[in-house]
Amino acid sequence: MEQETSTLLLLEKLESIFDTLLETAEEKQCLVVAGDSSGLEELILREEQVLKDLESLENQVREEAFSQPGIGGCTSLARLKQVVAQKAMRLERLNEQNQKLMSKGLEIVRYELGLLLPQDDYSKALKTPPIAFDEKV
Repeated sequence: MEQETSTLLLLEKLESIFDTLLETAEEKQCLVVAGDSSGLEELILREEQVLKDLESLENQVREEAFSQPGIGGCTSLARLKQVVAQKAMRLERLNEQNQKLMSKGLEIVRYELGLLLPQDDYSKALKTPPIAFDEKV
């Protein structure tokens, strides 16, 4: 019973972390679309802290798994596992979408820079005749 309770608490913490990561992923998507780089920087700093929390929780789960192999058949535990798995899949989809958005944004920036920066096109210089100076000045 104690094992189920500690596992249940870990899964609840994991669910909370996934909720936070989902919120940041959705907010990140809006910031990328809006082109708000300063807001994106702040969000990434918050996201890094959440990921550190996730890493420490992952270590706790590993320790729990090694110290107490086998989990009882608690229905709330099974439900919570299912919810956490669904949130993980949703987070994965959001991260893939954000990655595609950022990639497209980078392509647009590269294209625009190509329009603004001078090109090293010397082919026109080869086709024009040399400049002839008139000596009658």
